[in-house]
Amino acid sequence: MENNTNNISNKDDLPIYNIKAVSSMLNLLPVTLRAWERRYGLPHPHRGEQGYRLYSTYDVRLLRWLKQQNDSGMSIGQAVKYLHELRSDGTDPAKEIPAFQESVNETINQVSLGVLTRHFQQYLMNYQNEAASEILRKAFSIYNVDQVLTHVVQETLVNIGDAWHRGEIPIAVEHFATQFCEQHLMGMFYSSSVPTREGTIFAACAPGEMHQIGILSLVVMLRWRGWDVKYFGQNLSLDRILETLNVLKPNTLLFTATTKESALSLKPLGRILEKYPFESPLIFLGGLAFQNNPELGRHIPGEIIHFSPSRNIEIIEKQIYRKIANSKD
Repeated sequence: MENNTNNISNKDDLPIYNIKAVSSMLNLLPVTLRAWERRYGLPHPHRGEQGYRLYSTYDVRLLRWLKQQNDSGMSIGQAVKYLHELRSDGTDPAKEIPAFQESVNETINQVSLGVLTRHFQQYLMNYQNEAASEILRKAFSIYNVDQVLTHVVQETLVNIGDAWHRGEIPIAVEHFATQFCEQHLMGMFYSSSVPTREGTIFAACAPGEMHQIGILSLVVMLRWRGWDVKYFGQNLSLDRILETLNVLKPNTLLFTATTKESALSLKPLGRILEKYPFESPLIFLGGLAFQNNPELGRHIPGEIIHFSPSRNIEIIEKQIYRKIANSKD
C-alpha cells in the first residue's frame, strides 16, 4: 500500500531518494539494502505509486551510520542491536548528525581515489600519521576494502618506494609509511568478523622474506570476505611446518617472495607436502620474485599470481570453491 506523505512536516522525513540513488550515495548494493530492510526492518522506506521504495534524508543518515559500524568490523546484526540500545537510552545516532556534517559527507563522496591517494601519500611523507589515519577513514567510508587497499594503500607505498630508490626521500620515510600501513592492515585483519566460509587458508612470507604488504593486503580482503585465514607473517621457516599443516588441515596455501633467494627457499615445499596425510591443498605463489622469474614455477609447486589483490581475489576464490565442491563429490 502506498504511504501517505501529506502529513510529513519534517523535510528530513520526506521520501525523495529511490533505491538506485541511495545505492550510489552509500556504495551499498540494492540487494543489501533490501536484505537489511527484510531482516531487521531498517530502514522503513515509503512506497511510491508503483510500489517503489523511496528513502528520506533520515533513512540515508541511518543507513550511513549502519554502514560505518559494519565497515569498522561489526556485523550488521550487531550494529542493529547497538542502534536499538542507543535508542532505548534516548539517543538516535542518525538524528544526532548535524546538518553541516551531511553536507561534508556529500562533499567527501565526490572525492576520487586519486585525490585520496595523493593526500595519503603527502601525509605519510611528512610523518603526519593522524592526518593519514583520517584519510583512510574517509576512504573506507566511501569505497570498499578492495578499492582502498589496492588504490590508496598499495599505490602510495609503491610511489614512496620509487621515490626512495630515486634518492628523493630518506629511507626513514619509506620505513614510516610501511610500518603505518602494516599496523593498519593487521588491525583490520584482527577486527574482522568471525569467518563464515568453509575451509582454512594458510598464508605466510617465504623463508627470508620480510616484505609483507602485498600478501597482507590479500589476506585482509579474504578475511573480510569471511574466509578463515591463518596468517604467519614474515620469514616463515619451513622447518616442522608439516606439524602445523596437520593441525590446521588447510585447503589453500599462500606464499610471497620478492627476491629469488627467498623464492627458492620454498623448493622443499613439494617434498614436505608429499608427507601431508590429507587432501593436497591449493598453492598460490606471489611477489616480485615470481613475477620477474616465472621459470621458478618449474621448481616450486603452485600457481603463480601477481598479488594484485583486486585482480587475483576472484581467481583464488573460484579455485577454492571448485576444490570444496570436488571434495564433496
